Amino acid sequence: MLLIIFSSVILLSFILTIFIEKIFIKTNIFIDTPSDRKVHANTVPTAGGLAIIFSFFIYIALLSKFYVIDTYSFLVLFFAITPIIIIGLIDDKNEVNVYIRLIVQFFSALLIIYYFQINNNIFDSYINQNSMILIISSLLLSVWLMNLFNFMDGIDAYAASECIFVSFSSALIAYVNNTDNLMFLYLTGIGLASFGFILRNWYPAKIFMGDTGSVTIGCIFAFFIFYSGSESVLSIYTWLILLSIFISDATYTLIVRIVTKKNVSKPHLTHAFHIISRKTTQLFTVKTMILINLLWVFPLAFMSNLLSNYHIIITFIAYLPLLIYLIKIGAGLENDTIK
Repeated sequence: MLLIIFSSVILLSFILTIFIEKIFIKTNIFIDTPSDRKVHANTVPTAGGLAIIFSFFIYIALLSKFYVIDTYSFLVLFFAITPIIIIGLIDDKNEVNVYIRLIVQFFSALLIIYYFQINNNIFDSYINQNSMILIISSLLLSVWLMNLFNFMDGIDAYAASECIFVSFSSALIAYVNNTDNLMFLYLTGIGLASFGFILRNWYPAKIFMGDTGSVTIGCIFAFFIFYSGSESVLSIYTWLILLSIFISDATYTLIVRIVTKKNVSKPHLTHAFHIISRKTTQLFTVKTMILINLLWVFPLAFMSNLLSNYHIIITFIAYLPLLIYLIKIGAGLENDTIK
């Protein structure tokens, strides 16, 4: 039965992606046009992430027919991502002020944090200093995940490939940790939905996921980080390692642009994946990212899960070569200063 559900979700996502693509082209809405701040050279429909999101929730609905799922938690997720989707659609059509986007993102993040960390009585006292630090850190992490997925969605199939990798890898580790907990099935869903989408998003992309998809996927992963933590299925360190390529590139590049006094709210082409794709090809960049994830990131994430006493050291080891490479290629620097 699971195989039928899995296949159905991939097929549904693929069909929806094509449907959205054709509708947007026909109506000439949600069309991403080329510019000097974008990699693609042709007009391409965007907001295709709607297919991923819709397919994922259909998947959860299908699971509920055969398993006793945590319906209330997914209602929280639905209400958290709804404003993200709305503002993403508006942003994909007409650029939205960055502060409005951040307000919406903080609202959605606060809803998730309230549900998992405050409402569930994790904290003995709301005015406890450690509790407040954890809440603030959780909010910042959630909002950063939403934005970094948006930042890293810059070349064909890059964000979708990362989404599939993180989804399936976290699901496998969750299954190893607790076969009775349905977390591994929940996590598998976002990867299946993304797999149907990537068939049209692979180079040369026929459709982009847009802010609608990338920011929402970031929010969904933030939700799963705290959900899996509340169920004691996956640790934050495992998540940090699985997301290390995106986190390191987005974070380091942002810091460099702040230090060099660049406008961080404007699009740019100085992320590591931008630099690599200019020197090689988009396809090479995506394939390289996939190989690094499979041969470096996943083994270390799995190791951090097995050797929990050493998870901080393993996380450091996972990030160190990535950061060294970012420094070496001059991520975050403008073209005239890139090494």
